[in-house]
Amino acid sequence: MKTYRFNLRQKIMTSVLLFSCCISFAYSNTNVHKQFLRHDGSEITYYLKQRGGKNLLVLIQGSDCNSIANNKFVNDTFSDIYPDSDVLTVEKYGINSSLPWSDAVERSDCPKAYMSSDTPEQRVRDYIQIIDYLKHQNKYKKIVILGGSEGAIVANLITSQVNYIDRTVSLNGGGRYFADDVIHSIRSEVSPEYLNEAIKGFRDFQQEIATGKNMSHIEMSNHGANWWRVSLGIDQYKVLNQTKSPILIIQTLNDNSVSSGSAIKMKEQLKKDNITFYQYPGLNHGFRNSEGVLQITPIVEDIKNWLSRDYGEKSVI
Repeated sequence: MKTYRFNLRQKIMTSVLLFSCCISFAYSNTNVHKQFLRHDGSEITYYLKQRGGKNLLVLIQGSDCNSIANNKFVNDTFSDIYPDSDVLTVEKYGINSSLPWSDAVERSDCPKAYMSSDTPEQRVRDYIQIIDYLKHQNKYKKIVILGGSEGAIVANLITSQVNYIDRTVSLNGGGRYFADDVIHSIRSEVSPEYLNEAIKGFRDFQQEIATGKNMSHIEMSNHGANWWRVSLGIDQYKVLNQTKSPILIIQTLNDNSVSSGSAIKMKEQLKKDNITFYQYPGLNHGFRNSEGVLQITPIVEDIKNWLSRDYGEKSVI
């Protein structure tokens, strides 16, 4: 059954962070802008949709192996949540718009550079480098960031590390530890007769990743060992506890990809006036109800209303 556990782990993460906060732009309307390089010399691909805005809205996609530029969901849903704003998105390491969109469970054309080098930490560094420059170059009045799933975690990390994010919206980012979300996903998907073995298989994998022994070759769910190591090591409670600016955490309660129970528990442990928590019964990770109908519109309206509040007003859990 060891092979079964390995294949299961590959399957799990195809749904663990399904929601992708990403955006498609008409490139003819996107100005040519400054080149940014990482420490290893690779270029950061980013898109700045300039609309003459006084503010900057930053959208952060989830963990799937897809180009931001080839996903239309957020372009149709989130790019107008904050008025008078330019919109920024950033590609993950090794990905650009030449990678066609795919809904495949695991795609064979996922770039090797992405699988070996992409991590939440790398994404945070990329975003901060670009936002830092744009903040001073364009003199934005307010900077708002929104991320979903892994993008929610990246958004929280950014907010915890810099002092110029005015508001953060974090959608379906799960609980304190990523491992709890994976276990929740296993419990949601695996039949009872295989459940204990599947959980043991993941725990063994988690321990192997933590020790780092002979794991450099691992590629699971289009992610490499570095991604797994970093993701499993993030403590969202500590991250959020370091934040000061207003944060809206949104969690759907029928989420089979991340643990809504862990998210609620973390919310109850956090005693911070800057954090607001909204929960939505009956919706899954992709904001659909039990009949498969997308229910994102009321959530978008709630986000807009929250963002429209006076910045001097404190948010409460």
